[in-house]
Amino acid sequence: DDRCPHRGGPLSQGIVHGDCVTCPLHNAVVSLSSGEAGEEGATPTHPVRLDGRRVLLGVADDEPLPA
Repeated sequence: DDRCPHRGGPLSQGIVHGDCVTCPLHNAVVSLSSGEAGEEGATPTHPVRLDGRRVLLGVADDEPLPA
């Protein structure tokens, strides 16, 4: 989700470094793979799949591709 578990900051406006993103409001560091943010809690994660140039949200690797 696009919300930091600390204060609800917009993670889409944060800085990505390695496999983490830093919240632009309070510098909480959130794992992109697990959503964990240490003592701050966690934000929900969602499966993402690449299909050529398409980014499919909510489609796991073992699911058939939508038409």
